Amino acid sequence: MKVLVVSPPNSNTVIDGASCTVTRPEEHTDWSDFPNLGVLTLASALRAVPGVEPVYLDGTVMPWPEVPAYVEDNAGDILALCVSALTATYEAGLHLCRAAKRINPRIVTIFGNDHITALPRECMSARRGVIDYAFVGNEVVGGFVAFVAALAQGREPAGGYAGLLAYRDGELRGEAQRPEPIYTALDYSLIDRGFDHSRLYRDNFAKRVSPTFHELTGRRVHAGVPVEIGRGCIKFARDDACSFCSIQFGGLWRNSVPDAETAWEVVRAAHDEGFDYLYLTSDELPLTFGKLLRGMAAAPPGWWSALPEDDRPVLVGYARADGLSDERRATTLRSLGVRQLMVGLDAGTPTSLRAMNKPLVSIREANSPFGAEKMFDHNVRALKSAENAGLLLKVGFVVGHLGMDERLLRENVDSMKAMLDSGVGSIASLDVEVLSPEPGSLDFKMLLDPAGALARARELGVTLPDRNRHEELARRWRDTDLIDRESAMADYVEAVMPGLTLDDLAAARAEVRRYGKGLGVTIGG
Repeated sequence: MKVLVVSPPNSNTVIDGASCTVTRPEEHTDWSDFPNLGVLTLASALRAVPGVEPVYLDGTVMPWPEVPAYVEDNAGDILALCVSALTATYEAGLHLCRAAKRINPRIVTIFGNDHITALPRECMSARRGVIDYAFVGNEVVGGFVAFVAALAQGREPAGGYAGLLAYRDGELRGEAQRPEPIYTALDYSLIDRGFDHSRLYRDNFAKRVSPTFHELTGRRVHAGVPVEIGRGCIKFARDDACSFCSIQFGGLWRNSVPDAETAWEVVRAAHDEGFDYLYLTSDELPLTFGKLLRGMAAAPPGWWSALPEDDRPVLVGYARADGLSDERRATTLRSLGVRQLMVGLDAGTPTSLRAMNKPLVSIREANSPFGAEKMFDHNVRALKSAENAGLLLKVGFVVGHLGMDERLLRENVDSMKAMLDSGVGSIASLDVEVLSPEPGSLDFKMLLDPAGALARARELGVTLPDRNRHEELARRWRDTDLIDRESAMADYVEAVMPGLTLDDLAAARAEVRRYGKGLGVTIGG
């Protein structure tokens, strides 16, 4: 029996009538340039289930009509349809599951990933008959595999599966997650078992990643893949993520492979499959996984050392700017073959940085060396240390926050431009995004909770627009599983940013992008 593991595309690219103004898919190029690590992980783990054939399907790259066509052609042999959905892709996943149920009602539908983890009750109660089961959180691979094994044996799955969410006796019940190691036994052959994904990934990579990287570094790369040696972010340690962060980190704020040797084995496995651009998935590298990185740098394996530097796989990853302000960390990363880092720069006034929860300390600890008042200096030092170490930075800014008004918006834009000026020589590319209150984030919580938003505004020393209007807008988004991101963005601006509109934030984004382009910085890419 087949078990399909599917990543849907952005819903607004395949569903008629979905708004698409500042969330156009071409603004977010990463998805269809690389295989989907989460889908590949689950499909690979399912190989252990007797009688089950895992099928990897990535709707972000393959023509979406071919996915329901595959379901229809194989309906009699499909045990389960498993959908890994973000907020942007959730509705497309629902459409697929409805189609599958119409073709064969016995197909079991299972959802997972950030959206249903953030809104479990809303999704499961609204979509009974469409979503049969869900797995919430990150530590779910073992529970998911055991659950599918029970289905394959014809048993009605009861409790005991870590992360499982299901209706039993008319009541929605969830199982707690359990710590589990990062899964590393990936079967890369699954990527093309059901559909020739690799050809499309390589085509996209050759058009969108390789030319820019060659122009910036002189190095030619041919194929990219995400690899996981660590998962987590230093901000999760205190459950204190940036306000716009919607990552659902599960029961472990940090998880990693056990040692440097295992990390190198993960890198080699990807390189042996022909990938030379390895995307480290950790949400933050130098501050969160410093010990692991130092261990890797201290004991590079023989196969790595034997390769000329230009034949070694390139590593790219994420870092906080304050994690790079120490040149020793930047040098360690460069010694591991890291050439490019994605860094969210902390431009803006101290008030804005605190509103976005960017510092590593609370509002009450503003005098700390990691407080908002020190962050601009950290960023300038990070840019210099990256340049000195030969690291290229893909930097990102977020426009908008609770309590932002016209004055703060202008100060933020000017600060972003000043940061770009100081980074000439180290900044290779630039992303600027309008804040989106994604489910699971503090900003989404503030959209739904006018009283909480007001309390936070008082703590920050900012003002908010009309409270009654905020309550009207909040009612639109409470107890619903379908989130039109464009509409939610516009409503959040109206609810918490006095005197501003979504168009104002979009115009500010365009202004910063134009400025970066004028400095010779690549936009996107």
